[in-house]
Amino acid sequence: MLTGTNLTYTKAFNHRIVFETIRLNGPISRADIARATNLTAQTVSNIVNRLLKRNLIMEGKRMQKKRGAPSVTLDINPKGAYSIGLDFNRDHLTGILVDLAGNLVDKKYFEVNDPTPEASIKLMAETAEDLFEKDKYKNSYLSGIGIGFPGPMQVNQDNTVSNVVNPKSFTHWKNVPVLKLLSQHIDAPIFLENNASAAAIGERWYGVGRNISSFLYSFFGVGLGGGIILNGQLYEGANDNAGELGYTPMDAGVSPLSNSDHPHIGEHFDLTRLYNWLAKSDIKVKSPQDLRALYLDKNEKFMEWIELAKELLAPAFLSVENLLDPEVIILGGRLPEEILKDFSDGLSTRLNNMRIVEKTTGPEFLTATAGEDAAALGAATLPMFDLYAPQPQVLIKKNGQNNSDD
Repeated sequence: MLTGTNLTYTKAFNHRIVFETIRLNGPISRADIARATNLTAQTVSNIVNRLLKRNLIMEGKRMQKKRGAPSVTLDINPKGAYSIGLDFNRDHLTGILVDLAGNLVDKKYFEVNDPTPEASIKLMAETAEDLFEKDKYKNSYLSGIGIGFPGPMQVNQDNTVSNVVNPKSFTHWKNVPVLKLLSQHIDAPIFLENNASAAAIGERWYGVGRNISSFLYSFFGVGLGGGIILNGQLYEGANDNAGELGYTPMDAGVSPLSNSDHPHIGEHFDLTRLYNWLAKSDIKVKSPQDLRALYLDKNEKFMEWIELAKELLAPAFLSVENLLDPEVIILGGRLPEEILKDFSDGLSTRLNNMRIVEKTTGPEFLTATAGEDAAALGAATLPMFDLYAPQPQVLIKKNGQNNSDD
């Protein structure tokens, strides 16, 4: 069904456009905002006044140009809003508090071992409460709490993200109503997302993808996931699981880490399996930082894993390139930066050799900026993105919904 819009929804979208322009280009003057957005000076002035009133932006120094009076510049007010991000997996919970500018304010980290839903919900609620202490932030605005879970996510029959999570690798979890249970402990908007997709949004909002309209984010966590950004927006697919690279079959040979009836490349990037595989060669590893040490020492066994990793990834990335034609492929997640850079360099060379002669260009490989906290930062971005990003759906009129952004 085609849906129209009206002036109220157009105003809401313009409000977000101005905020995004300040976020990406600040400090910036009102006149420069008008030129960048093609909005009238009066429209920009009205929106800026509303943003100032809500403390989302702040005035800065006067900027002298070649002619005319100096212009007052505008920038994001970091203390205008806060957000909590929780990255949950079967081996850890990372919780972070960020401000509106994406600065890390506080962080909590807990190692867990295949936790039960009851223990997990309790830990999440306590972590969120500790991060945003009411006495410390009593005059501050909490935009919400984002939670990243491993994919694939379940979807309701009406094609909306379900309030349950049932990751195959979580032995104690079956149809757990995560949002419902958390809402009993937390009085704030809660957003649930695939952790790889959340990391992609975080990289788009705060990281190297700020000015890149289309990219694939490849997330190396407990396994391998992915998030797709098309025209500046997250593309989730019909069942909200677009970008799940980890379930690509192993066409380039089976990994020694695989033990399933349907070998898929994500098994090769399961850190627990990797640690156990290295242990068979008397190599003790407990964390990604231990992997960094092995890489810097050029440990023969670990370098064997890295070379096979690139061999498995190359066909999958070439398929993505041919299907989506992204500007960039961003590699991020829990693996150390040096290893991701090795992947980036090696995959660029491999894909150049695999392309047909007629195809002379491909996406650039970049390393994500958030490091091991990528999923947590991405989760923290979810409330900010929902409230402030210029998403096209803001223009779509829905019965009973107010998109005025007042």
